[in-house]
Amino acid sequence: MSQSETRQKLIDSAVKIFSEKGYFNTKVSDIVKDAGVAQGTFYLYFRSKEEIFLSIVEYIVDQIEETINRYTPSKENAQTKIISFGKDIFLMLYEYREIAYIYLFQLFSINEKFKSIYVSTNERIKNFYLETLKDCPQKETVTDLLMGFGRRLIEFNMLVQKQELNSILGEFEEGVKIVFRGMR
Repeated sequence: MSQSETRQKLIDSAVKIFSEKGYFNTKVSDIVKDAGVAQGTFYLYFRSKEEIFLSIVEYIVDQIEETINRYTPSKENAQTKIISFGKDIFLMLYEYREIAYIYLFQLFSINEKFKSIYVSTNERIKNFYLETLKDCPQKETVTDLLMGFGRRLIEFNMLVQKQELNSILGEFEEGVKIVFRGMR
């Protein structure tokens, strides 16, 4: 097995174990056992449980950044662009919802690095909305509405209530349409 395959196997196992046990109940020994590697192998790639979790979070943030970059040059109208963008973000976060739960509800308030990543990612999404809504006279207010609405759907509907993805996507689309109707 190559080094990159071993590292990815450790990350995949970490996602699985963190999702099953939560952050605080997961031990490095749980991750390596699931990955089928020796404990020492873990430390060739990561210094700690926090570092492997950070790698997972950074991967998710990279996916968000790629989504922003994919939609930024799009010539779709603002409503369609925002709905498509939001749906892609929700799909990705739904796949990693257990990690998102740990991140937002267990680690966000106690770790400055995670807080910094959260703030910078939100700033990128906000800038995407502002750019998409550049012709809207109320772009700042609309951006705040969309950001708050999206956050509520993620934190409450997806992570707390554990609603089905299609329900969340439908609610997001309907909410965006309501906001855009109000701008006319």
